[in-house]
Amino acid sequence: MDKYTPTGSQKKIAIFGIGNFGYAILKHLDKKADPRHTLFAFDVNKTVTDTLRKTHRHPYLHPTVSVSKNIQFPKSPQELVKNADIVVLVVPSEATREVVRTIKNHLKDGAIIVNTAKALDYKTSRRLSEIIKEELRGKTYSYAFLAGGTIASDLFKHEPLGVDVAGDDKRILPLVKKLFQSPNLSVYTNTDLTGLEYAAAFKNVISILAGIIKGMGFSYGSETHVISRAAYEMERIVTRKLGGKKATFSMKSQCWGNDLWMSCTGNTRNRQFGILLGQGLSPHQAIKQMKREGKTVEGVKTIAVLNKITDTEKYPLTHFLHQYIAKNSTTLEALKKLIMSNKF
Repeated sequence: MDKYTPTGSQKKIAIFGIGNFGYAILKHLDKKADPRHTLFAFDVNKTVTDTLRKTHRHPYLHPTVSVSKNIQFPKSPQELVKNADIVVLVVPSEATREVVRTIKNHLKDGAIIVNTAKALDYKTSRRLSEIIKEELRGKTYSYAFLAGGTIASDLFKHEPLGVDVAGDDKRILPLVKKLFQSPNLSVYTNTDLTGLEYAAAFKNVISILAGIIKGMGFSYGSETHVISRAAYEMERIVTRKLGGKKATFSMKSQCWGNDLWMSCTGNTRNRQFGILLGQGLSPHQAIKQMKREGKTVEGVKTIAVLNKITDTEKYPLTHFLHQYIAKNSTTLEALKKLIMSNKF
């Protein structure tokens, strides 16, 4: 059976996760006000879902801003995805498997799942599309992945931004593009799903490294030098070993050139985490501080499995990050010696 089974012009769009980025996506689609789409959204935080249902305002984010009253906020994940044509997952990477298990038996045949989490599975090192495929074995669905330089606050304010979308069936890409594209959000289709997923995960890793360099007190030029060399390492890993295409790692690519630049030099969670490390906090201390601020650092999950993907010793900066954050077996002094050694 073909996976892509369009169901007519009127479509139910279901958003699972109404945190920072999920709420920004909801606001973005709400502003588009496409009469062919009916929006539904749900969050596992009952306060968030209940408050939005009653007031159409988020209890924690942008509390003075309302979303349209025609958006529906179901009481359960099952109700959310029932008869949904497109399900947008906006949940942390470590929650992906559990969420998919929860909704599996309630997905309609031919539904499109759009994932937004930029990480690898923290237990297996596999891409999230592979995890979802495993969990949805026997179901008829299509998969798309959306990634680009989109800080939640920028998307919420409708700043001009860009993203890439790739999928396991090229026939769904025009439909996903049409769903998200607007005057302020440019959407570019890409057939390299493998490369897109790795690029999105690895740019978070490099962003942490950039933050460490900043936190250690080095100059902006030092940051960009290290970013460029780390990006070279990651590109080689993906294009030589993991099946990604070189074009995905170009400057025009939204999931790499755009997102890497934004994540490494902007006010992003992974960079903030790296700065804390560079200032002397241990990885454990820095993670605790980020959690107190309600911020998930996806790059840490990917760093933990780098050794399952490649022989990190062949890639000096990649090796340092894995040893320092995942293994706690090296020091910032070792990083300083490395970047002053002409050996990376």
